[in-house]
Amino acid sequence: MELSQDQVRAARAAGCDFIPASTEQVARLTMQRRIFTVGGEPFLIRRPGSGIYETQGTLAPLIAGSPPPPIETPQEAAEADDATAREMAAESPGRAGGGAKVVRRGRPRLPRA
Repeated sequence: MELSQDQVRAARAAGCDFIPASTEQVARLTMQRRIFTVGGEPFLIRRPGSGIYETQGTLAPLIAGSPPPPIETPQEAAEADDATAREMAAESPGRAGGGAKVVRRGRPRLPRA
């Protein structure tokens, strides 16, 4: 997403930091919509107090003057990770009522004569 000078000023006024993006970061984070260009140069944008880079969806309210989306706290992130781990464990094969169905592919076996 190309940012205009007005959008850059609005993001900086909201306290955002602009970090030049490396070639590797551009390749990895473009699909996540975390790469912003200013004057043709790629940047990552981070809110103050946040360890994550903004996406186009989270930056748009900031530059429009809306209140920023809440930042996930480390405790909330740990709780979400724990919940995900429990859900994945419940779905693992070998547990009663859980797991994926195994579908064998390949050549059908011929009956023994």
